[in-house]
Amino acid sequence: MNNIQHIAKTAQMEARFRRSAFGFKSARDAFRSLLSAWDVTAEDSILLPSFIGWSAREGSGVFDPIASIGAKPIFYRMDENLLIDAADVQCKIRERLPRVLVLIHYFGYPDPNSEALAAYGRKHGVIVLEDEAHAMLSDLVGGVCGRAGDSAIFSLHKLLPFHDGGLLLLNSSASDSVRKKLAEDEHPGELLSFWEYDLHCIAAVRRRNAEQLIAALPALEGRVSLLFPSLPPGVVPQTLPVVIQQKNRDDLYFEMNSAGFGVVSLYHTLIGDIGAQEFPESHLLASHIMNLPVHQDVEPQQLEAMVHKLGDLA
Repeated sequence: MNNIQHIAKTAQMEARFRRSAFGFKSARDAFRSLLSAWDVTAEDSILLPSFIGWSAREGSGVFDPIASIGAKPIFYRMDENLLIDAADVQCKIRERLPRVLVLIHYFGYPDPNSEALAAYGRKHGVIVLEDEAHAMLSDLVGGVCGRAGDSAIFSLHKLLPFHDGGLLLLNSSASDSVRKKLAEDEHPGELLSFWEYDLHCIAAVRRRNAEQLIAALPALEGRVSLLFPSLPPGVVPQTLPVVIQQKNRDDLYFEMNSAGFGVVSLYHTLIGDIGAQEFPESHLLASHIMNLPVHQDVEPQQLEAMVHKLGDLA
């Protein structure tokens, strides 16, 4: 009986499962502050996926902070289904020795290899950022991403009815100096309104809407295909990405919006650093991808009407 381990009445370990949260005006600002806190400079390189968008109105959320400090971008391959070429990531980590590895969980879907690649990067001394601009709910509600890296970044307006707002979470491995620097830069007011929303219910509605579209869209086979044909447990989509196979994507985009269906075309133009000859799969997908709304304001009958209109136009 002398070896009995006593149990405290309440949890006492402050660092265990801790994820420090910092609010920012945008996810872009959060990433810029994080690079500064990590002391990333123009002498460092950053390993990124070869599918990063740009627009004249917004620039590039994940790439602009990198360009602003002059860090050297290195890009790893993505296939035609937007899945990571894991061997290419590992090779570039070994041979190019990047300071930071960025994993983007596109549209809320973590790549099946993301956790293993984060572990591989950290094993080789690489800092790992999980860009969860689309995957906040897959992280906080679904629990399927965000914990393999050193930090995760959310974009509030991409999932909630905000005009802007970004959140940054540091996992428990972060140093006190990094936490201090982020605390000096943050805008904590962004955290307050965030918690006014029932994230569980929002996630449930988004999954319901995505499942309805996934069930309906095979009727448009040959004209519109699902980029991700299933909805894995825990994944909460930001939008539902589809590939337009016959009609010009831009024409269809404008026609759908003119009909009152708010589709978007994320990543329609890739940043100039991602060359079409080196990354043809990325450019082909960028010219055909379109994103259907599944957000929490959408009702089932609206989705049915949208699929019907898509069938008429595509």
